[in-house]
Amino acid sequence: MKKFALPVVFAALLGLALLAPVGGEAAGVLDKDVILVGTEATYPPFEYRNEKNEVVGYDIDVVEAIAKHLGKKVEIVDMSFDGLIPALMTGKVDLVAAGMTNTEERRKKVNFSSVYYDIENAFVVRADDSSITKLDDLKGKIATVQIGTAQDTFITNTGLPAEIKRFQKNDDALMEIKVGRGDFCVVNLTVANAFLRNNKTFEEDLKIGFRNKIHREGEGIALGLPKGDEALLNAVNGAIETMKNNGEFDSIKKKYQMD
Repeated sequence: MKKFALPVVFAALLGLALLAPVGGEAAGVLDKDVILVGTEATYPPFEYRNEKNEVVGYDIDVVEAIAKHLGKKVEIVDMSFDGLIPALMTGKVDLVAAGMTNTEERRKKVNFSSVYYDIENAFVVRADDSSITKLDDLKGKIATVQIGTAQDTFITNTGLPAEIKRFQKNDDALMEIKVGRGDFCVVNLTVANAFLRNNKTFEEDLKIGFRNKIHREGEGIALGLPKGDEALLNAVNGAIETMKNNGEFDSIKKKYQMD
C-alpha cells in the first residue's frame, strides 16, 4: 500500500495543477467591476488636471464612455508616460488611455484598440524664430521632447538634431524652448494648440514653426490593452465602433476643441 500512496497523491495533485491554469486564463479585465486606467495627466486636451485637481480630458471622456458601454466603472492611475506600458504589461493597470500612438514597437509588447484619433505633429519654436519651417531646418538644432513618446522615436530616428533633451512632461519640454535652451519642441499638434491657445505661460512666446504627419499608415491614437485578453480587445473595439456611429466621438471632440 505505501508503495503506491505517493504516486497516487502526486497524480491527484498534478491533475489539480493542470486544471488550475484554465480558470486563471479565463479570467480577464472584463471580469472586473472597476477598470484601472493608466494615464499621464500633463497632455491637454487629451488628459490633464482641472482646477479641482481632477484628471479630465478627451481620453478620459472616451474611456469613461467605453466603460459605460461595457457596464464598468473606471479608476484613473496617473503616472509617468514611460511607465505606462510596463505597468500594463505587469498588470498594475488594465488599460492605457494617454494620447498614445499604436507604433510598431509598442505593438510588440501590448495590444491596441482601433485608432480613435488621427494625429499630426507640430514643431514648436520661439515666436521670433523664423529659421525652422521644414524638416531640413532641424539639422544641427537642439530638440526637446517628452520622453518615450512617438515624437521622441521620430526625432531620434531622423538623426537631424545635434542634441535631444528629453523631459517627463510636455510643458517642461516647451519651457526649455521659451527660455532659449532649445530650438524646437516636437509635440502632438492638438496638444501644441492647447498649450499655445490656453496657457498664458506659452501663448505669447511660442508658435508652431511647421507641422507634418510623421507616422506610418494605420498608426494613430489608440487605447493600450494587455496582450492575450482578446475578449477585452473585442469589447473595446465594439464600443469604439458604436461611438463612432452614434456621434459620441464627435460630441467629445467638440467639447475639447479638437483640431
